[in-house]
Amino acid sequence: MYFYRMNIHPVINTLSFDYERNDKRTAILNSTLFLVSTYGFHGTSMAMIAENAGIGAGTIYRYFKNKDELIYSLIQDIQQRVITAMLDGYDEKEPYRARFERLWLNMTRYYMSHPAEFQYAEQHRHSGYMQHLARVSSVRILNPVLRFFIEGKKKCLIKDLPLYTIIAISRGPIIEMAKLHIDHNQKLTEEKIQQACYACWDALRHNEE
Repeated sequence: MYFYRMNIHPVINTLSFDYERNDKRTAILNSTLFLVSTYGFHGTSMAMIAENAGIGAGTIYRYFKNKDELIYSLIQDIQQRVITAMLDGYDEKEPYRARFERLWLNMTRYYMSHPAEFQYAEQHRHSGYMQHLARVSSVRILNPVLRFFIEGKKKCLIKDLPLYTIIAISRGPIIEMAKLHIDHNQKLTEEKIQQACYACWDALRHNEE
């Protein structure tokens, strides 16, 4: 019995340590999200992040080497959550148009229901802050969407346009609608969201479909 107890104690301590570590890391990321969305990248200091997270300033550096790594880690986390939300319920066996609508509507609804993440991502996209690394990360995370559009082009289901044009046509209205909803308090009904989705599909679908 003595040796049994000695064996399990380190496991319990490790689990406790990991939980605490993850909890503090999450608090730091949430604090960064709130403050950057409110004050911008350059208006947010590490001291502000630590105070808002309820931790000592030095604690942040146990998880992130510097502010750049913290900013980049958060945008990666947000991008991953967005793509996960987009793929919710996605089924490759469905007709192509139905899959397009699912991806489009999932992304729109996620941004509308997560305004801080939307604003953070938009600031990151336009600020030039670590822009090259953000682009590399975006391409990696958006691979499923890129493959989806490549499939549509090959099967002549959507217009044979450059991928960046297809993404601009499909993503642009999502961004603008999210801005209307978040920044201008426009009450976008489900009917209006659906109408915008159908308009994007009409703009991209192959004329002979």
